Amino acid sequence: MEEYVSPDVIAMLLGKTKPIAPPEVKHFQFVMILADDTHPQTAMATISSVMGTLLERRANVSNVTPLLFVALLGVPFPEGNSAEARRGLVDALLRENGDRVRIVHGECNGTVGMFGGHQRWTYGALLPGFVRILKKLLDTKFGTANEVESETTNSA
Repeated sequence: MEEYVSPDVIAMLLGKTKPIAPPEVKHFQFVMILADDTHPQTAMATISSVMGTLLERRANVSNVTPLLFVALLGVPFPEGNSAEARRGLVDALLRENGDRVRIVHGECNGTVGMFGGHQRWTYGALLPGFVRILKKLLDTKFGTANEVESETTNSA
């Protein structure tokens, strides 16, 4: 049977897959980055540079659109959950990408956890006030960053 069916599917059929942990309310840092798409010849280089910086600083990356990233610090790596780590990441992104990105960042209590399937084990987060934060991002000038206060959720 293993010649025709994925080992993941066999494990699921045999009930050997790990359950997905329920999302939890947690305090974390976030950075939202929007890359400039007005110069298609440099867009891919900007995206690559942003991704490299995020991964180097152990940010958990959620790509909302090809040019919009939400980076989480402290999810699932608790040692990165600090205002200093967030500001260092913002400084590095601006230093390495000049006026090709716009950034908003802050901290909040939000729902985080496994929002993906068994095979992907994808971490995700629900940022309180996401629409308001996105509007602030769109109003931000390229080459600059804004620190924003996020709404908080009540932990049960």
